Amino acid sequence: MRMQNCDVLVVGGGGAGLRAAVEAAREGARVVVVTKGTPGACGTTYTAASDWMAFGAAFGHADPNDAPREHWIDIMVKGGLLCTPELARTIAEEAPDRFQELEDWGGDFDKTEDGRFVQILSDGARYPRACGRGADTGPVIVDVLMEQCRQINRRGPGRVEFLPRTMIVDLVVDRGRVHGAWGVGMDDDEPTVVAAPAVVLAAGGAGELYAINVFPSGATGDGYAMALRAGCPLVNFEFIQIGPSIVHPINFALSGVFWRMDPQITNIDHEEFIPRYVPEGVDIDEAINIKGVSYPFTVRNASKWVDVAVFTEISEGRGTGHRGVYMSLAHLPDERIESEARVPFEHLMKHGLDLRRDAVEFAPAVQHFNGGVRMDVGARTCIEGLCVAGENAGGQHGADRPGGNALADSQVFGRRAGAAAADVGHAADAEAVSNAVGAGLEQLQAGDGPDADEIVAELAWEMWKGASVVRTEESLTQALEAAGTARERLADASGSLRRRAEVRNMALLGQCVAIPARMRSESRGTHYRADCEAVNDVRWQRQIELRLDGDQVVAEALDPIVLPDDLEGLQEMLEG
Repeated sequence: MRMQNCDVLVVGGGGAGLRAAVEAAREGARVVVVTKGTPGACGTTYTAASDWMAFGAAFGHADPNDAPREHWIDIMVKGGLLCTPELARTIAEEAPDRFQELEDWGGDFDKTEDGRFVQILSDGARYPRACGRGADTGPVIVDVLMEQCRQINRRGPGRVEFLPRTMIVDLVVDRGRVHGAWGVGMDDDEPTVVAAPAVVLAAGGAGELYAINVFPSGATGDGYAMALRAGCPLVNFEFIQIGPSIVHPINFALSGVFWRMDPQITNIDHEEFIPRYVPEGVDIDEAINIKGVSYPFTVRNASKWVDVAVFTEISEGRGTGHRGVYMSLAHLPDERIESEARVPFEHLMKHGLDLRRDAVEFAPAVQHFNGGVRMDVGARTCIEGLCVAGENAGGQHGADRPGGNALADSQVFGRRAGAAAADVGHAADAEAVSNAVGAGLEQLQAGDGPDADEIVAELAWEMWKGASVVRTEESLTQALEAAGTARERLADASGSLRRRAEVRNMALLGQCVAIPARMRSESRGTHYRADCEAVNDVRWQRQIELRLDGDQVVAEALDPIVLPDDLEGLQEMLEG
């Protein structure tokens, strides 16, 4: 059994985890960052791909009317008024400083000739505030933060060490305090113990819970599940961002320019099917064009019908062998594709896809979990010493989020989580952490039943069909039953200890998505209840909180969100 001690354990090496590690080490902490993959080359921040990876920051460089307050308003409205207001305001106010910090550390993002940041309009924003460096924004951020870790290790006062190819399985909590965690090797199932008085959960989302997703391998929702088992509540977990993405031969978000170029979209029978789904009075061309500035599925505009059409064709069996439909730009002049779609054209050419000749296969793919572990403005949870950041954090996003807020959030609350973790006063109980391993391993003993991968495949397809774009009482019940069945089958499942631990997490989280989604009898943001007439029902302007009672997921609709006095007219903006 491998054993380590540190001041701060960071679970996850993406943008949020690395920013937390940098901040904690700058405060003098000895930090261990545990990653499932290779440090500096794993996690969603590094691997996500689209024509523009956005970091939302209200500099006002493209439009001087933009400001952090305008960003805050956009977060609240796009979130369906279900964001915790103070958390949303924190992102809006601090995002410019965090982005400038990355630039100062060597980020070299796109700028105009006069040195201002290039800012474009992204979905959910009233002003152009999306900064970055095209499709490379995420990798640039990770590279910058890895270099900061190296510099800290050279000069101090703290230190950042990495424990790669390791999955953290569970936290160790005693009397309301965290004392570390235990895990297993990704390749050898060797138990690993890390004693630490502070832990930052930044393990990313649960993309593998869905058959069609754009997450990197290993995104099995570990942070959510271990926090829930430790006693922390989840919030807003029914809200998941789903966007059209290439599903073969690579994952690539079909955002922006594709939808503004009059694409031809067909099913396996080469039928242009979208007209069959668009209601009378809705302009089909407008609905398709709107997808260019409304990438994730939303009930707020006519682009909704494009996603509904594609989802239905695939779920009813008229998709390709890779569970997609076709999009082609081949009817357009080569020079137009090469110029207007330059970034995706050049990126896809590297992977053998020529947009001038080839149709791409795409589908609505899960790309971000808006909900997470409830936190305060310091990124602290209800357990002393346990902090959250990035996709594991909850409350800062609501029913939807503006484009660019995920990266901004990762840096704003990554920094805050690292600072809070470095400030924890209690000492870790290393003996308690070591003792927890035996009981944990016993719960995950292998059987001779179905292979764990088989359980995942069946659950993930049922979740995509029942709890993604189109949701009904019946479909959500089927998804919930599938998650329950997966939890039961896990008892005698075969496969590695690590994979069975991942299946345990995904089966639990399948229930955590389906239960509040079935409870919320309205449509709002990314949540479309096709069997409910209500949209943005004021009676549902409330977050749903999830807890574990024994091994049962319990949901509670909290009191309505109270908007600050200085945010007037948001209800009208939501309806408009």
